[in-house]
Parts: sequence; structure tokens; C-alpha cells
Amino acid sequence: MTSNELSPHVRRLRAALSGPPPSDPRFLPGPDDVRALTPRELGSLLPLVHRVIAERREAESGPGDPRDDVVRLARQVQWHGGAPEFTAEACAELFAVLATTPRPPDVDLAAAVLARCAEPWDTAALAAPAAVLVRAAVDAGPNPDRCAAILAVAALAGPDAERAAGERLAAVLAERPLALLELDGLRAADVHERALLADDKRYRAPQDWPPLPDAAGRPAADDRYARAAHRIARAAAGQLAALHRGELPYASDTAFAGPDGETLRHAVGAGLRRDEPWAGPLLAEILPKVSVAPTAAKTVPSQSVSIGLAHAVEEQPTPEALDALREARRVVRHAGLAKKLDRSLRRAEKNLGKRPEVALRLPDLGLDPATGVRRLPVGPYTAVVALAADGPSLTWERADDGTPLRTAPAAARRDHPEAVAAARTLVKQLRAQQRTLALALESGYVLDTVYRYGRWRTELAEHVVGNTVTRRLIWEIERAPGDWHAFLPADDGLPDADPATAVRLWHPARAGAAAQRTAWRDRVVALAVRQPFRQAFREQYPLPEPGREAALFDGPMLDAQTVLGLAAREGWTIDDDMLWRRFGPVEVGVDFGGSLFPGTTGWFSVEAVRFDRPLGDLGPVLRSEALRAVDLLVSVGAFAWWDTTDDTGERRASLRRLHAEPLGEQARLRRAALRRILAATPGAEVADRHVTVHGHTVHLATGRVSRGGEPVDIAVPDGPKARALPFLPYDEKLLERIVRTVEVLLESGPDQAPTAANSRTSASS
Repeated sequence: MTSNELSPHVRRLRAALSGPPPSDPRFLPGPDDVRALTPRELGSLLPLVHRVIAERREAESGPGDPRDDVVRLARQVQWHGGAPEFTAEACAELFAVLATTPRPPDVDLAAAVLARCAEPWDTAALAAPAAVLVRAAVDAGPNPDRCAAILAVAALAGPDAERAAGERLAAVLAERPLALLELDGLRAADVHERALLADDKRYRAPQDWPPLPDAAGRPAADDRYARAAHRIARAAAGQLAALHRGELPYASDTAFAGPDGETLRHAVGAGLRRDEPWAGPLLAEILPKVSVAPTAAKTVPSQSVSIGLAHAVEEQPTPEALDALREARRVVRHAGLAKKLDRSLRRAEKNLGKRPEVALRLPDLGLDPATGVRRLPVGPYTAVVALAADGPSLTWERADDGTPLRTAPAAARRDHPEAVAAARTLVKQLRAQQRTLALALESGYVLDTVYRYGRWRTELAEHVVGNTVTRRLIWEIERAPGDWHAFLPADDGLPDADPATAVRLWHPARAGAAAQRTAWRDRVVALAVRQPFRQAFREQYPLPEPGREAALFDGPMLDAQTVLGLAAREGWTIDDDMLWRRFGPVEVGVDFGGSLFPGTTGWFSVEAVRFDRPLGDLGPVLRSEALRAVDLLVSVGAFAWWDTTDDTGERRASLRRLHAEPLGEQARLRRAALRRILAATPGAEVADRHVTVHGHTVHLATGRVSRGGEPVDIAVPDGPKARALPFLPYDEKLLERIVRTVEVLLESGPDQAPTAANSRTSASS
């Protein structure tokens, strides 16, 4: 590619990195030029970037050298340029640059380059620098964590270098049985698979590139490493079983020392990534046992391995792996580890939607396919587990005549505790399956997941568990290319269609007109279909601007702690004083206009929402889902609920500002739902921003109650004493609170206002 073919921002960066230092650093290219780099452009620049860094490292000059500004620019490209892609020429050029001043960590970088080379690399051009890089890594005393990287690069240096490196690594790992098994698998694998395994890092340094996406990172058809991974997992399961039988001495956090823990994570991750049939069963043996002591202690055999395996499940979830992670969470006694497993479990349930073929594989857990019931004998009684749309239930009856019982019999709990526990565990498993399936389907929106009708119908819509979720959702089937027909199985049944026909979830952003969205909302309410996640009433955002920024959320003051706490749960990360999150192929950043770090307190507002590509290039669903995630941060951070326990003047001022703002998309849909819910309720009127009841107003965005402009505290009942709610089309705590508040105000009558004497207000969301 000639200089004339380069884009303007690449030409600016090349000139700045290779030319004389500018007299004023303000003339250097800025962050926008770095963010504008495509993966291929970044790959072409990185050899020059590393040459600049290496030359500055070798130069004998003190602080204040004018080249320091250029080095800072080089590091900005290196750390914040994104994910690169290399041509064969760029790959060879970067190898040569690294070999000029080789350091042991450079072999990791070289392996990462191989994994991201989009063309067949030039083996002849790579041989000499590869030999230099391997020698630097091995002569320093080979780091066991670099086994895959050393062997990947050594294979390019020639058979003698590869054999010598393997022998040195085997000597270092002589006392680590699992790592030796992995070494055997690595020696059998090809260069590409070694490079991919080297890139599978649990922790990434700031200069490390983002992990490869699953499609690009999937190992080749060669299953030689997979066989070694199977042996590693079997050996680890045997070791843990012996530990829990008391055949091995127990000490906290010593079950897998040194590189063995990372070896086990690699092996299990490879099995999950390939969806190997052994991965789920062996993980069910390993993960719970490594997460709880064989004694009554609250320690664990290896907290590091437990967290590492949970991360492997999080990144490559399968239904069986999720069951193993849930079991580990159930048995764990270490409070800190329990929180980490909870976090991984939530993310794994969402990430299952990224693997639609795997997500469809639902076990039936012994339920009758026709009735959704399983009867478990418990001595002279029978535990009856029944699955319905609102979740599973457990009832009891006498085994001889089927007489129903109100509760679990005391004799059953006393004489058959294991059977009673098994029945209760089954209920929890079914509830978890329903939740996981709903989360997996919802997360498929971002990837525009499409299923084949035949498999979708057999394995999901007609499955005893899948049916309870799918029948309450609106689906679309492609009758002809581009002609999608929407249907609701709970009302329409399942259409007759060719098994190869495409089927997908309906999304309001794809609806052709507002009338269609309104019709589906009316229908869901009329049929009293409680959807497993917000679909008919889901927020949808039209194209705000054609550029890379959206100004939809400017204005409201947000509580930093609330925003950052929710952001961590939702998968946002902090980088360069902004929150970032990836939605399929697009990355979204939220700029709050100041310094941002974990633990930030105080108030801020959204300065800009930035996308790494033009909004006009995104599909309506992907764009809408990304903006919806930002809206969630803003809505919660702006105090969705009024909290009189923190009645500071600053907080009141913030709420007054919030009340003056136009309703956001979430509040507008809440208004649409309330108009349907309260349509036949005399005395309650849903206005533009409030529900008005007997002179009181309930704000649709905050749930705050006021009368004559003054706040009023309302005692809102909850828990077992609260009456059953009317039908709500979707599950939302604020919607539920507003409906209960309206009920309290209606019961009080027009002349008797509720008092705050015994009121209990909700905490901030």
C-alpha cells in the first residue's frame, strides 16, 4: 500500500512517528486519529510503533528529550489502538523489529501476532527473528506461563530450535504433572493452535490486545490438543476426588500450585470452546470440589483455580457448564469467592446467547414432556414438581391414594432428608434453566441471532422447559426473503413452515410502524401474557444522528456510585476515564467529562456517548440495544426512586432537575403500560409525566409522590402481607411500586391523605 493510498489519519500518525519531533507536542496527532484506525491499519503501524519504543529504550538520553512526546504517541497507539490485524508483510516486519532488541516477553507478542495474521505468513522471513526471540525467552529461564508462545514461535525457527525449547520446558515442568500433560498436547498441536492457546490469557496487561473473538479464535479441526485437554481434566478430577476422600492432605489454596492451575483453565476452556462432550461432566466433578474444603473450614482447595474455571465458563458457556457453576456456588462457604462466582454466573447466563446452537441444548431433568410434571417417591409420600410459565412448584401428596398435603410432611423431612433435598434442588434447577434461557434469548438481540425453524421448534418451542419461555415471546418467521411474519405462540400456536425457514425474536425497533408496536402491546395486555423479559414494551431508539456520537442522554445529574455499581454488574469497564462496553461488533463509550475510576463519588452528567463506528452503519436492533444499555445507566443513576432517608438539599435539587427533564424512553414505556393497566380503574389518571390520584401525583420516572408540590411519604406494602398485584406485562420494580402506590392512594379516598407516620420508602435503585 503506497502512502497515497493511506487514509489521512494513518498518514498523520506515520509522519509523526517517523519524522523529527515537533517543536510543540500539540501538533502531534490526537486520540481521535488513534481511535479511527481500522484493525488492518493498526497492524501496519505497529512495527513502526515498536521501533520507536525500542529506540527510545536503548537511547542514552535524560528526561525532557523531545522524542518523549513521540514515544508517548507510540504507546497511545500501542495501548488504545484496539485490536490489530496483520498482513504477512506486517507480521514479518514486526518480528524483525522485536528481534533487534529481544526481551523474554517479546515471544508472547510474537505469538499474538501469529494468531492475528490474516494471511499465510512467510515462514522463510520469520525463521531468523523467531530463533532470536525463542533464544531470549529460553536463555532467561523459560517461564512456564509462556509454554504455548515459546513453542509457537520455535516452530518457525526450525525443528532443532523447537526440539531444544521443548526439552528445556519439560525440565522446568518436571514437578508439575498437569503442565507436563499440556506440554505434550502443545508439542502435538500445530503453530496456529499454539498461538491461539498462548493468546488465552486470564489477565491482560494494558498493552495487550483485546482477546480474539470466538469465531476467529476457534482452534483448527485438528483435535490433538483437545485429547491432551481431556487427559488434564481427568487427572484434575481424580486429584480432587482423592482430596475429598481424605487420601491426600488438605491445605488451603494448595491443590494446584504453579502453572498447573492455569493449565487446567486452558484445558477446560478448550473443551468448552469446542463443546466437547467430556467438558460438562468433568467440570461438574472439578468446579464444586475445588470451591469447597473437604473439611468444615470456609477455605477452599484453590480459590485461584475456582475463579479461573468460572471465567472459562463465563467466556464459553454451555448448559452443562452453567449447572456445574451453579453447584459450585451452592456449596461454596468462602464469602469472597461466593461473590465472584455470582458475578461469573450472571455473565455466563447472558453470554450463552452468543452461542445459539449450544443454548438450544436443554436437558428435561426427568419431567413428563406432556404435562411438565415429575413425581419423586419419598418414602410413603410423593414430591410433585410441576413446571409452569411462572416457574416451578413443589407440592406433596400421599403415595398410596394421592391425597394432597399442605406442606412437606415432617416424617419425610426426618426420615428422607436427601430425597426432600433432591426435590427442592430440582425446583431450583428448573427455575435457573428458565432464567438462563430467557437471558440467553434476550442477549441474542445484539448478535441478530437467527434460528432454523425445524430445530427451534423441536428443541425449544416444543421442549418441556423451553416451551414455558418461548410461548410467551413474540417471534418472526421469514415467509419469503425479507418478508417476516410475527406470531405469539401463546395465542397463535406454532406455524407450519419448512424446517430450514429462518425464525428470530421480534424487536420493536424492526417494527415498520408505531401502530404495530401498539397492537402488540395491547395484545400482550389483553391476553395477560407476562413476558420473561421486556419485549413488547421494550425501549427502541430511532437513529439520533448519523455520526459516531449520540446526545440523547445529556442533562440529568447522576450519582457516580450508583452508575459505577450498575455498570460493573452490566459488564461495562473503565478505560481512559470513560465507561466502555462491547455490543457484538460495536464498542460504545460513555464520557462523563472528568476523571473516572473505581470508587468515584459525587455527581456527574453524560457529556457524550461515543461509538467506534457511525450510528448509521448499525442495524436498528443493535443500535437500539446499545442505547438502551446507556439509558439504563442514566435512568438508575438519576434516582429512579425517591429516598427520604438521604434528604439532602443537593439530592432534592437533583430530583427537581430530573422532574423538569422530558421523560426518557424507559419512563415513556412505563406510561404506556400504566395506561393499559389502569384503564378500568376509576380515580386514577395517567397524564404525560404523572399518575394523578385524589390530588396526589406519582412521577413516572421516579415513583416520587407529591401533593401541591410537596413530597409525600407513602407506606407501600410488600412481602407476604401485600395483596396480589394486577397483571403487569413485564417485571420492573419501579412499575410495581407505582401500581402499589396508586392502590394505597385509591384506598385512602379523596378526603383522607396517606400519612408518613408509619411509611417505609424504598432505597435508591
